[in-house]
Amino acid sequence: MLYKEALWDGSDPLYAPSISWSGKNPARKYAQWKCPPKYVKAGYAIKSVKLDPPGNPNDRHQASRAQRCRELTRELLKWYDEQDQPKVDPQIWKYLIARYKTDDFSPIQEVQANTRGGYYEQLTKIEDAIGHTKIGDMTYERIKMIQRAMVQKERSQDYIHRFFNTLRRVARYGKALGIPEATQVASVLAEVKIKNSPARQVSPTREQIYAIIQAADEQGYDHFALGIMIQFEFALRAVDVRGQWLKTDQTEGGIIRNGRQWQDGLTWEMFDTDLTSMTKLISKTKASMPEPYEFDLTAVPEVRTRLLEIRPDNPVGPILLAKRSGGLPYTASGWNQAWKRMRKIAKVPEEIMMMDIRAGAVTEAKSLGVSEHELRDAAQHLQAQTTNRYSRLRSESANKVARLRNSG
Repeated sequence: MLYKEALWDGSDPLYAPSISWSGKNPARKYAQWKCPPKYVKAGYAIKSVKLDPPGNPNDRHQASRAQRCRELTRELLKWYDEQDQPKVDPQIWKYLIARYKTDDFSPIQEVQANTRGGYYEQLTKIEDAIGHTKIGDMTYERIKMIQRAMVQKERSQDYIHRFFNTLRRVARYGKALGIPEATQVASVLAEVKIKNSPARQVSPTREQIYAIIQAADEQGYDHFALGIMIQFEFALRAVDVRGQWLKTDQTEGGIIRNGRQWQDGLTWEMFDTDLTSMTKLISKTKASMPEPYEFDLTAVPEVRTRLLEIRPDNPVGPILLAKRSGGLPYTASGWNQAWKRMRKIAKVPEEIMMMDIRAGAVTEAKSLGVSEHELRDAAQHLQAQTTNRYSRLRSESANKVARLRNSG
C-alpha cells in the first residue's frame, strides 16, 4: 500500500490514512483507524482504534483525527519493517543504544529536545564505533585502547570527552535495566578519567560587541542588532533570544515549518505595554528554576528604544525576524551566519564567537565589582561555580589578591 509523503512530513494536515466512518446520522458519525488487511494478515495486533470525538469528516476535529491516523500508521509501518530485519542481539551495544534512544522511560526522554538532538549525534558515533561488539567485552583495557586510537586520529579532547560521557549514560541505563554486563562497564567507566578541553579564555569587550551591532545596523539587520544587544546586556543565551526550531509532529499551533516548531525565543507577549520590563523563563534551567526572570528594560534605554521602533500595531508573536525569511524567526545557523558576516564587517577578530557573548557580559560585570551571587543570578545559573567558568579575569583576580596581601 502506498502512502503520501504527508504521512512523514505532515505537509497535508488533513491526510488521514486508513480512516473509516460509520453511523447513520450525518451530523454524528463515528470514526476509527482500521489496520489494512495486509498487515492484519502479517500479525499486527491492533486491528482498529476509535478516533474521538464523534462528528463528521469535515468538522473542526478533522485535523486532530488525521494526525492520530498518521501516528498509528507510522507505528504500524515501523513494526512491519522490523519483521523483515534480523533480531538485534541483546548482548551487543547496538541493542542497548537502541533501548536508550527509544524506551519511553529512558532518561534521554527527560532532557530538552535540543539536548536530546546532541545526544543522538553522539550515540550514532558510538554505534558506528562499537555497536557490533559485545557489552561485556568493554574492559578497562579496551576503553583505554579506544581512547588511544582517538588520540592517534587527532580527535579533540572535547570530542573524546563527549564520546565517553555519552557511553557512561548508556552503560548506566543498562545497569538500571539490570543487565549484568552493563553494570560492570558502568563500574569501570566510573573509574576512568577523561580530560575535557580547557575552558575558553576568549572574552569580547563592550566595544567589540557594539561594533558588531553597528555593522548590523548599517547592513539593515536591525532585528539581529537588537538581539545581540539583548544577549549581551542581559547575559542571555542565544536560544532564549532568537529561539530554536525543534522537530514536531504537530501541524497546528504556534509557528511550524517543514516539520519543525519555533520555541523559546522572545515574543511580544513577554513585554509590558510600556516596554519597561521583559519577563522570560530561561529555557535551559526551566526544570530546576521554574520561576521566570523579570528584566528591567529601563536599565538599558537603547534596548527599549529599538523595541519601540520595530513594535507592530498588533504586537504578538516573535520579535526578531530573519531579514530574508518572509516574516519567520531566525534559525540557529542563520543567526550564527549573520554574526560571522557582521563580525567581519566590524573587523572584530574571528576568535570572538557567538558563544563568547555571555562570557563577555559576565567578565565585564565581575570587573565592575559585582558579587559572586549577583553574577550567578545575572547569568541565570543555579550554581555560582557554573558562572565562574564564564569569567575571564582569573589572572587579574590573582594579581589583585597578591597586591592586597603585600599592601601592609
